[in-house]
Amino acid sequence: MTNLTKHSWTDEIYDRLTTLIPKKTGIVCFDFDNTLIRNDFGEKIMDQIIRENLTFLPTDLSPFFRDKKLWKDHTKLSLAEKEHLIWEEYSFQLKEFGIERGYRWTCFLFQGLSKEDYYEISRRAWKRVNLPEDESGVFPQVEMKDLIQYLHHFNWQVFIVTASPEPGIAAIAHHFPVLESNVIGMRQTLDGNGRYTHELIEPYTYGEGKVKAIEERIGQYPDLVFGDSFNDYPMLTKAKEFGVAIDKGDPEFVKACSAKGILIQPFFTYQSLIK
Repeated sequence: MTNLTKHSWTDEIYDRLTTLIPKKTGIVCFDFDNTLIRNDFGEKIMDQIIRENLTFLPTDLSPFFRDKKLWKDHTKLSLAEKEHLIWEEYSFQLKEFGIERGYRWTCFLFQGLSKEDYYEISRRAWKRVNLPEDESGVFPQVEMKDLIQYLHHFNWQVFIVTASPEPGIAAIAHHFPVLESNVIGMRQTLDGNGRYTHELIEPYTYGEGKVKAIEERIGQYPDLVFGDSFNDYPMLTKAKEFGVAIDKGDPEFVKACSAKGILIQPFFTYQSLIK
């Protein structure tokens, strides 16, 4: 794509993107959920694992729940019970301990998966929820997909830096397109059989952890950064040229970003990808 379509970019951001990108070969980092895509795919991968009845998980999940006795053998619970109780516990973790702690808690759901299993589950989830004709669906933002094509035309390196599971996002990165190896996200250790455990590999890519992961895995700060929440704020402040904050309606986030000179892009106008 030799020209970037305007769509609903603000005039200032559009002008700065189309001035900067052709001038140099740089690095750009995108958050994923609610930035590159509309809505949240990380939770849809969780939902897919639950829908498939926790097939890969060990029988005893008691270490991850307040009700130890109930989860000593999850096979005794119905699918409906498991679905309700997992989302209830997730909500509790988020409310009582904060977003990062809640996200970390979800790691137990991804244990027992091989990389191939992870990819297959993620792609089944994507197929189920990728509904551009439905505003509640999960699908690429038109502006962002066009921007990535524009960046590729000028040989920029494009990375996704996400708090969601790295293999789950890498599995569908080709839809944007972004190289699987350029997805930086939540990683878990592997056991001797090549299956993921519930243990996180630090730094976890949330908040300052995103910056640490960029330092370790890219080796330099990006020229451009795009994000939509305080989770992305530390990464946005490290942009060497400029950061773009997607405004979904959090005035404190917008205020903090504006104070740092981060550009504000109102949440993109809903538009279907179906032609």
